[in-house]
Amino acid sequence: LDGTVELPKVGVINVSGLTVVELTNKIVSILSKSYLNPFVQIRLTNQRVIVFTGRGKAQVVYLKNQNTSLIEAIALAGGIAEDSKSNSIRVMRKFKNKRREIYKIDLSTIKGIRDASMIVQSEDYIYVDYRPRVANRTIKEAGPWLQVFFSAFSLYAIIRTLTQ
Repeated sequence: LDGTVELPKVGVINVSGLTVVELTNKIVSILSKSYLNPFVQIRLTNQRVIVFTGRGKAQVVYLKNQNTSLIEAIALAGGIAEDSKSNSIRVMRKFKNKRREIYKIDLSTIKGIRDASMIVQSEDYIYVDYRPRVANRTIKEAGPWLQVFFSAFSLYAIIRTLTQ
């Protein structure tokens, strides 16, 4: 929680802001003073990314391995929804200076699919743009009312035909 880790016979080490490779090298360097050719293996737990799949839906995806690609993270979040844009995906990544860099991915092209093999990192935000489908939503919402109107109109036409 405070950006440190305590190792037996070494003490407390500040690990805040270090990548896995940087941390491995730092611990190897420290252990090399006391041991010959120390072997260090670091496994991160509680790594996660947040995937916004459109229409206000978001899902936290826990990364089970360090080599999870962008396309795998999207698939783990349920894939790209019907009303989302596969050609407008943004990955927001935080760097040491606390600023976020934005990568734009277009899965509708071969280059975009190649770009989607990028490895996601813990605390990445993945945002899939939403495509408002106004016509579909309007028809879906107006459908029951139109059905009542046309049913009533049909009934009126039948009754009028029968009474003539």
